Amino acid sequence: MLHTRHPARTAVLIAATGCLSITAAFASAQPPASISVDRQMSYNVTTLTINGSATCAGGGTAGVTIVNGSLEQMFQGGIGGPIAVQLDGSVLVTCDGAPHTWSGRLVAPGRALPTDSGGTVTANLSQGSTVIASTGAQGVFIAH
Repeated sequence: MLHTRHPARTAVLIAATGCLSITAAFASAQPPASISVDRQMSYNVTTLTINGSATCAGGGTAGVTIVNGSLEQMFQGGIGGPIAVQLDGSVLVTCDGAPHTWSGRLVAPGRALPTDSGGTVTANLSQGSTVIASTGAQGVFIAH
């Protein structure tokens, strides 16, 4: 209960309480997460190597996934059309606030990968089912 006999003390108490709340909010704020994808991928017989970097804070790990990945089929004399690609396994990044490089292998389930192609991929960085950063559609190509 605030007493009206000491308005100066009441004002100082209210101001101090507000400052503590603001300080606590800033102390717990984490820098935003980020993820990037290198444009060049290297061809490795049955897979493509894709690389990038990611940053997240708060402890634990975050997983990298490739969503909406698609390459154009460019086989010599072949029929054109998109080939869906995805990561061949888990790619994890430590969430310690520092930037980390990541690397994964792309595969095209049920399809042969082209040796000379380009397309787009979207890389997501997720903790659990929550996406904490995304590249959006990025142009990529196979480098020889």
